[in-house]
Amino acid sequence: MAIPENHSPVEHLHDLIKKKHNKEVQLFFKKQKFDMPAGTPKEQAAYACLIKDEDNAETMILRKLFFEFDCGHAQSLQAPVYGIPVSEHQRGVRFKPQVKLYFVERMGLDVTDRDNPASGEITFRLMNEASSTYSRAKAEAMAKDIKREFGSPIFTWEKGWFYYYYKDFDRGYDLRLLVKNKAEGERVVKNVLAIQGHPFDKDCVDFPEHDRTYSLNPGTQLIYGQQTKKSVERPRVDVRFRYAQLFLHGRLKAINLVATPESRLKQVIERLTTI
Repeated sequence: MAIPENHSPVEHLHDLIKKKHNKEVQLFFKKQKFDMPAGTPKEQAAYACLIKDEDNAETMILRKLFFEFDCGHAQSLQAPVYGIPVSEHQRGVRFKPQVKLYFVERMGLDVTDRDNPASGEITFRLMNEASSTYSRAKAEAMAKDIKREFGSPIFTWEKGWFYYYYKDFDRGYDLRLLVKNKAEGERVVKNVLAIQGHPFDKDCVDFPEHDRTYSLNPGTQLIYGQQTKKSVERPRVDVRFRYAQLFLHGRLKAINLVATPESRLKQVIERLTTI
């Protein structure tokens, strides 16, 4: 077919980009109105993402960047990476729904002689649930419970040299927490149990004490021809709650239950306003 005399390659490209992009925007914001520049925050975002006929190239790029990164479309296309691809891992392992609480140290406060902030994770299983029985309503209820225990106010976990174990396999707990002392371990565990209203059982606790110490400045080591700081083992630091996610067998993407603004997670059920 011959190219029309009045054909404009730029206008042709503009039209194709607009059609494909706007289709993805409408699918991503399928529950929102698209003609509300002064509506709800999501309606405003949907309106701002749509490419208009009168847009120049610069405006089109801005709309795509806003849609992909600020609104989170690009993140929604990226499955989490665990080293082994999730789809491959799930073929051989069928697991109960898992909740993960993530904590991180605030830069500029305790992080002084280390290159990276310390972090921590607490996970537990929902033993009375399965991927087929879990619903959006249950996720919303779980998010509210986590927000109550770890987001109002933001929960701080005081990490240290000692392991505090709490094992109640029937209820889905196999907690191994680094803490400064036994009292701190009990405090953290009780907050985790409170999410589902489970009682604290002293028979599930193990707290082996020791007299070892761990330096915050362990020195350097030679890596690839350069002296590099060694990792700090068991730093005595305070880490603050950052976000909570739910993992279901057969679903590659995590469900973001609760998150602080600094987590930068998108599509969060309960978003905290303080950091």
